Amino acid sequence: MKTYNPEEPIIYTHIPKCAGTSVVRLLKEWFGPAYHKLNQDETQDILLPKVEALDANGNWLPNVKCIHGHFNHGRGYGLPYYYPEITQYFTILRDPFDLIVSMYFFAKGRSKEGKFWFRGEQVDFSKQFPSVSEYVRGYPYWLYHHLPQNVSLINYQQVLSERFVYMGIFEDMEQTLRNLAKILGKPERDLPHMNVSNYDEKVPESLRDQFYSDYPLLKKVYDFAAENHRAVSEKIC
Repeated sequence: MKTYNPEEPIIYTHIPKCAGTSVVRLLKEWFGPAYHKLNQDETQDILLPKVEALDANGNWLPNVKCIHGHFNHGRGYGLPYYYPEITQYFTILRDPFDLIVSMYFFAKGRSKEGKFWFRGEQVDFSKQFPSVSEYVRGYPYWLYHHLPQNVSLINYQQVLSERFVYMGIFEDMEQTLRNLAKILGKPERDLPHMNVSNYDEKVPESLRDQFYSDYPLLKKVYDFAAENHRAVSEKIC
């Protein structure tokens, strides 16, 4: 994986439903005013806001050390082209099947409260996806949009290794945060778990194997991240 350079800014490419809400407090503490979270207003179909990282002479701005966002090719602001000058990232991944299921229940709950918006329009999520099975079988493509551009089954290891200083995993958050602190040269902190989805349907376990078969790249990227996480954990311990 890429070696972290603290003299340059780093991007936290936040995959939805992978503990990003919980990590915000930690990043604010670590980077202070040099941490910048880019927020997409879903009630308006607009581009992700952007904070400049370079001054007029091409020098890194000292008040920009970490940029956090849901970078998304489907919305026109994916990586690396949205920040071509920044070449180091970190992220936290989650088993893709569990992630898609979590997103379904999150969106379903928000929709019931009249709070689920997409590209400027309020969406009746349950009408579009009446069950978790229909969602898992028909709409996992958004997850691809959060990966770096042109990642494929052939090149994913090379592309990820060239850009990421670390890829943690949601299932082992305590160790993930210890690893991240060590890599970034920051103090270790405990982190509360927040923004948990409520599961009000039974999830057929048969969906899991079919999902892995239908979307093998998502599983391979997760497995690659898990291997990276284990290697870093063993080195640190």
